[in-house]
Amino acid sequence: MDASMQPPVIRRLELTDIASALQIERASFVTPWSEAMFVLEISKSSSVCLAAEIDGELVGYLCASRYASNWHVMNVWVDHGRS
Repeated sequence: MDASMQPPVIRRLELTDIASALQIERASFVTPWSEAMFVLEISKSSSVCLAAEIDGELVGYLCASRYASNWHVMNVWVDHGRS
């Protein structure tokens, strides 16, 4: 990592992040998540959805969901150019 680059801020992924995440999904994946899929994961009490941002820009996200005693990574993306 470049010494002048700020570390990312890690926070909960919010509904207001979905528009940015959808642009990323469409540019990055053959089968991108839909808006409804993000809304569902963000709203589930058994899910953890996190965002990484630098200077207010989304540079990564993760959605994981708990099933019984196991956690499943449902979606993950990192901007390798900013990490």
